[in-house]
Amino acid sequence: MKIAIPARNGQVNEHFGTTQEFAVIELENGKVKHTKLISNEGLQHNHGGIANMLKNEKIDAIICGGIGGHMIQALQQLGLKVVTGAAGPLEKVAEAYAAGTLVTRPVQCGCGGGHHHHHHGGGCHH
Repeated sequence: MKIAIPARNGQVNEHFGTTQEFAVIELENGKVKHTKLISNEGLQHNHGGIANMLKNEKIDAIICGGIGGHMIQALQQLGLKVVTGAAGPLEKVAEAYAAGTLVTRPVQCGCGGGHHHHHHGGGCHH
């Protein structure tokens, strides 16, 4: 299984749209087998460009913190599974996903909770 996680300093970058690199993690028997970082320099907020870059890595899922609705749609249109609401160290999050114990929260960009997903101006302000 291969997953991608927006990364910052070894942690899940909580705002997908601003991430400058992704960790592509290969899992085998529930453990991290291989990790590589790929840069998305110049693709921030480019939904189609990021989605295609990740699809080309032949990943099965994207695990992230906050993410906008348009980016989720772009990824799902390419057949990628999107898991939101993750936080913490990359390898720990990846192994929790593999074990089926990753607890996700239905958040978009971390702006608000529950079923209220409002994006005024198209962005999030943290």
